[in-house]
Amino acid sequence: MSSVFVNNLNNYTLDKLGFSCYIITMKDNKDFIVTTKNGTRWAATGRSIEDVSRNWWGSQIGLEIASIELGRLFTHEEEEELRKEKIEMMSW
Repeated sequence: MSSVFVNNLNNYTLDKLGFSCYIITMKDNKDFIVTTKNGTRWAATGRSIEDVSRNWWGSQIGLEIASIELGRLFTHEEEEELRKEKIEMMSW
């Protein structure tokens, strides 16, 4: 019987066809702030600075990393406010 390979955010699970396929989510991700060479700051999550650097999506469009530091770009309250604003704008 052949196997199915499932990828979810770099966490892998191997299972056989005909049986249930499952995904293991990792709870050890941390928040990081990625600063690009032009000064733009981005929020990123990962297990380590190396993990964030290796999986940095901006490199696909030419954004080069100047620094990566542990921390949150926005507080939980600011994120909630931004989420509410986004929902409000989508309902127009």
